[in-house]
Amino acid sequence: MTRKAFIADVAAASNSTIAGIEGVQIGDEGEDFIFVFTTGSGDSVLIRALATDISAYPKGNTYFLGIDSIPAPPAFARELESIQGSLTGLTVQGLLSKTAAILRSLATGSEEDPLCVDDDDVIMGGSFQDIHAGHGGYGGQEDGEDDEDEDNDWSPGSPFSDVFMTSTKVTLDPSILKAIQGRIRQDAIRAKLAGFRVGILAGMRAESADSILSISIKVAHLGLSEQAIEAWDLESHQYIVLLIHYAGPYVTFQKVMDTGVRQLQIEFRLGVSNHYKPCLSDAVAAFSTSRLQVSDILSNTLELGENSTETDDRKFHALFISSPMNQLINDRFLSLLKIRKNDGLGWEGAKQVYNQHQSRASMSSKQPVDHSIREDITKDLPPLAIIDHLEDSGDENYSLPLISMQFALRYLIRCTEFCLVCHNKTEDSFEALKPYVCSNPLCLYQYMALGFGPSIEHSVATQPYVVDLLVSFCYASAHTRSLRKYPIGMGLVVPQPVPNAIVQVTAGEPSKSPPKDPPSESKVSGIHEVDFIWAQKEVVMDAEDLCDVRVGDWVEITTQDATQDPGKNVFHFRVSSYMHPHMDLINSGLDDDTARFGGGISMPQVIQENNVGRVPSQNGTTASPSKDRIRVKLAVFQMKFDDLSVVQKDATILALLRNMPSINEMRAYLQATKATGEPSFRNWTDRLCPAALGLLRWIVASNLSCIVQVDRYPGQPEADALSKNASRLEQKVTNLDGWVQFRFAQGAPDKEQKFHKALSVKKHSISEEFPTLFAWHGSAVHNWHSIIRSGLDFSQIANGRAFGNGCYHSSNFQTSLSYCNHGRGALPCDAGLRYWPGSNLKIMQAICLNEIVNAPQEFTSNTPHLVVQHVDWIQCRYLFVLCGDVPGAVTKDNGLNNPIDSKAIQYIKQDPTRKVTGINGNVLGIPRSAFPPSRTFSIQNGSKWAKKNNDSPGNQKKKQKHGSLTNIFFKNPADDSDDLTDESDLEDINFLIDDEESHSIVKANAAPQTDFIPGSLDKSTITLLGPPSYATSAATNMLARDLQALLKVQSTTPLHELGWYIDGDAIDNMYQWIVELHSFDPKLPLFKEMKDANISSIVLEMRFGRNHPMSPPFVRVIRPRFLEFMAGGGGHVTAGGALCMELLTNSGWSAVSSIESVLLQVRMAISSTDPKPARLAMGGRGDYGVGEAIDAYLRACRAHGWEASNMDDFKVGFASSSN
Repeated sequence: MTRKAFIADVAAASNSTIAGIEGVQIGDEGEDFIFVFTTGSGDSVLIRALATDISAYPKGNTYFLGIDSIPAPPAFARELESIQGSLTGLTVQGLLSKTAAILRSLATGSEEDPLCVDDDDVIMGGSFQDIHAGHGGYGGQEDGEDDEDEDNDWSPGSPFSDVFMTSTKVTLDPSILKAIQGRIRQDAIRAKLAGFRVGILAGMRAESADSILSISIKVAHLGLSEQAIEAWDLESHQYIVLLIHYAGPYVTFQKVMDTGVRQLQIEFRLGVSNHYKPCLSDAVAAFSTSRLQVSDILSNTLELGENSTETDDRKFHALFISSPMNQLINDRFLSLLKIRKNDGLGWEGAKQVYNQHQSRASMSSKQPVDHSIREDITKDLPPLAIIDHLEDSGDENYSLPLISMQFALRYLIRCTEFCLVCHNKTEDSFEALKPYVCSNPLCLYQYMALGFGPSIEHSVATQPYVVDLLVSFCYASAHTRSLRKYPIGMGLVVPQPVPNAIVQVTAGEPSKSPPKDPPSESKVSGIHEVDFIWAQKEVVMDAEDLCDVRVGDWVEITTQDATQDPGKNVFHFRVSSYMHPHMDLINSGLDDDTARFGGGISMPQVIQENNVGRVPSQNGTTASPSKDRIRVKLAVFQMKFDDLSVVQKDATILALLRNMPSINEMRAYLQATKATGEPSFRNWTDRLCPAALGLLRWIVASNLSCIVQVDRYPGQPEADALSKNASRLEQKVTNLDGWVQFRFAQGAPDKEQKFHKALSVKKHSISEEFPTLFAWHGSAVHNWHSIIRSGLDFSQIANGRAFGNGCYHSSNFQTSLSYCNHGRGALPCDAGLRYWPGSNLKIMQAICLNEIVNAPQEFTSNTPHLVVQHVDWIQCRYLFVLCGDVPGAVTKDNGLNNPIDSKAIQYIKQDPTRKVTGINGNVLGIPRSAFPPSRTFSIQNGSKWAKKNNDSPGNQKKKQKHGSLTNIFFKNPADDSDDLTDESDLEDINFLIDDEESHSIVKANAAPQTDFIPGSLDKSTITLLGPPSYATSAATNMLARDLQALLKVQSTTPLHELGWYIDGDAIDNMYQWIVELHSFDPKLPLFKEMKDANISSIVLEMRFGRNHPMSPPFVRVIRPRFLEFMAGGGGHVTAGGALCMELLTNSGWSAVSSIESVLLQVRMAISSTDPKPARLAMGGRGDYGVGEAIDAYLRACRAHGWEASNMDDFKVGFASSSN
């Protein structure tokens, strides 16, 4: 084998799935290659492998390995040096496998050095020599061998030190089992009391050897703006879910501190679901590619149908940044946790120590820890991003599930502050809607080339027509040779460009072989003239023409001259078999008539059977004549894209895009493969070549603007429209019928920052009421690829500059439209090549609506056109595209005659001297939602004008104060009437309160951290009622069980953590409960006022009607009186003492709602500071009465449009009275 074989192996390895290996690409000289190894702790090391004897590859060749990262981790360098002599005869794949296995073994840890690339080289109970000899690994032993030095699953010296695993369960002493189960339950309860939902998907018993736990929180509770929720493809009712997989016995916090990181059998997955508890099948699928495989026990459970209650609402989906988030949590979280605890630091301090450890010149010279490092909490953040269980817990029994969820949310909520690759804070002062990478070139490379950024699959699944838009613009730009930037440095391996026209074999002319002597130019350049049998997708090489290709490689077939219409008759296939001279090809997207290939690509002319020579078969005999044998040129994918000329780059991009699956194909593939795990285009090996996937990743990732589709494209089936698009109809610009609208939720962060800076600089010289104006800008389709990425500029002259230099705009739609002609500057082409063949949109024209700093007197010209010479004064807000050749397309309003009330939509009031008009000359209605939440505009709501910014709830991050762990669940700013509609599964409730092991939880009689005294309420001051006439034994028993469950939780939970109290001894009537709420957050005004008034609790009455549990209880405040809303009060307490909560109405109530959740939600509502905090009414008139509470409840229901419960059972006292 030769250099070609080496280069081909490197190209094949670029699509490798070896754990830890990414970014394999050939070097400049063709005798070396580089690759990125991701350490167990998450950092990336760039390694170069030089083949010392390329002519003897692979058997006679060896390698020299070096680390290009600066500084190089010494332990890695030493280990690579030590194996240099054992690399002879390895293929590229073999070298990568061996190197990865050795480097992965370095990623263990100890309590003394949590990152542990230790000088003593102790790895999981064995030395490096053991690993080199074939021992070691994640398990450290061969099957059936005992490891006497193996760390037990619990701390040394603890009562759990005898625990050991078998293939199905852990063998436990009964006394140990009781203690372990109590600890598991304690950790789960702590997470629940901190405000999270806990779901038991599998296991989670002391004897379980394989378990999955879910910790979740509603999106509405994260404090995100509506713009961020939309940009992240989330919905307020969804749950952010962290799945925790224990591939062995339960792992406690103490176990993490005492064990090497890689020995811990625990992994995490972050995603989203419509339910707080995803289905088991999706959870198992989420871990299907992990190093800790889910056991056969759980797989058998699924096969037996034990999870038959699963629905679409319980599906678990990836977030748009699940990949980098999962990498961060799995690779760094446990190491950072060990650093935090050992060195007494916060997360930011631990990360800095971690980074110093990774980059220090000597592993043996530890740097002193800087304890002055503190968390950066200067921004307005919700409590969930601030609260820290490690700081707030009163004991050392930390809950690892709670810590892991808080860690995940810290980075998710603040993801725009951190680099997606290295996870360090970025230096950008402008807060983007979506995260990006820092200025480190290696991070940028990994973001673009290796897919470390947002998931391409997620983009296609959630915003397919935005991806369609981006690919279509790139295609148009490449077709007209208008690309300004190319995917350089991404390691794309492409075919050698075909230099000459290819003459197809004509009828009556036999296929001619190239001359034997001298060799043809095609052989020298790597391009082969071959016979191609289309129907069988079979290549027949000339006998003397050897092709350096392997199974799995991709090849390009060119059927005719492609110089005039690049890419038209160029086809890409993967080699499925090769035995000279026969080569079988495959591409699942190419059938006999290429119908799935899109318009513009046609199958080569079929040669008549009687004019085709016999085709020699593999055994030397003569096969039957072929009907479609043609002479073509074949080129192997083995050339670096970076080495092509500009013309060749354009032609190659066209060929890759034309062979790329259509948007419909991509969506169908994702839908078909999601049942087996998180779908990945990298696994679509028979349809999508690595170069095309890399190009698609570059197209999507290089767009830093946040673009969302507002409405459907003409002809798009209503069922195909994404559900969220329906809610975006309120964002449509009016008077633009027939054009598909896309909105820039935010421009590229650097451009947006410059625009805001320009506004700030000019604020004293422009109108305060109209700081900006709006105008059209039209341009040919091929220009929009660059405009979206780089913004408008005037570096090139396309249409003359009669009114000076600058970007030309117009207030008149038709004027700007004249500059949108598709063919302006385009290459000659047939109708089928005018747009990307895989597109649904089939874009013919595009025009944008821009926001411009309103200083026309400073423009180069302001009549008849606006010529703006300062590009930083311009920001695109809407993009409109005209679709063509769409069967059944409608031309008016895209078929969306929706019933949205235009009077309810807020439109921006335009500068009366510069109003922008639409198609028919009517003034545009520009929705307020087109702009960032921090902006201030004059708005038009119906016929009323008002000065308004975006301070409405949900549109702006609320300023939050620090709080304690124990109060976070009860003071969530997003919780007003947004209730927990997904009530806890019975198995989860039973898990938290089951058995007698709960005594291991910290008892409620521990040292009090509240001034509330249980049992101090004077019952004689409260009217206690006797059982109602409608009482039944079934309902009474149900309420008794509910009460018993609550009292059990109350007896095992510290008072200050629980926040509510029920005196069980004082309840004789199961239909009337008296509940006290106490221990509120000291930061609340309510806390101070209660303290000043010597009030230790808020007394509530809960009454249950005849239809319980089908109807909600009636909950009201008895005392003290609260300040009314009209007087500045809040806390969702009405003027009559009833609670203003949808949960307590027929509209929001669910028959499976638990009483515990009702108490928690009531407490959260009273603790809420949105829209105003609760305040006491000083000098009040005594207790609230039942009658005024009922009246207030009914008024609230009418005001909000809720269906009120039947109040007949509560208007009078029950059948008899005890007082």
